[in-house]
Amino acid sequence: MKRIILLITICFSASLEAGAQDVPDSLWNDANAHYANAQYQEALENYLKIEGSGKESPDLYYNIGNTYFKMRYIAYAILYYEKALRLEPNNPDIIYNLQVAREQCIDRIEPVPTFFVTEWIRKSHQILSSGIWAAISIGLLVLALFLFLVFLFARGVRLRKASFILSIVVLLFAIMSTVFAWQSRKEATREDLAIVLAAVSSVRSAPGTQGKDLLVIHEV
Repeated sequence: MKRIILLITICFSASLEAGAQDVPDSLWNDANAHYANAQYQEALENYLKIEGSGKESPDLYYNIGNTYFKMRYIAYAILYYEKALRLEPNNPDIIYNLQVAREQCIDRIEPVPTFFVTEWIRKSHQILSSGIWAAISIGLLVLALFLFLVFLFARGVRLRKASFILSIVVLLFAIMSTVFAWQSRKEATREDLAIVLAAVSSVRSAPGTQGKDLLVIHEV
């Protein structure tokens, strides 16, 4: 009898867990249906419920950004486009929509130009996610170790020389992949950026009320 009760409890718990996993999918489908029917408020509520459940994905943030854009909340649209771009830096749709949303802003703040080498490194590490770069780095380290073992135990001079050179080259690529993984992770978790969500914000020369207003930043 105890086994039967235990089995029923396990099955019931599993069904609850499966039902909980189905909730975001149903919300996702409902949100997409509302969006397709131009019911943006209802779509937004469902998208935000999915986000509130702990789910995150570039598609979710992208759709939230699109919904906010349709509702003319440009600042919030930019916020979620930026979130989506952090998870998928090279998505052309996200990049394009973010650019369109930024063009709706009144204040045009141009970014500070960067050195071309720095820009190349930034674009290079954004090709893949930090997890993929880390996996590549581990694979290259294993390969470099294998080649070094070949160098240690091989008998032929040419084979020893080739394996040693290749192990050094692969090790350098492994180090570069590790740096890219670190840079990609750092870029995805940086907290020194902000998006103005208030209608009007003043930039002061000093903290507090004693600072003078230097400029005014508008939401859109």
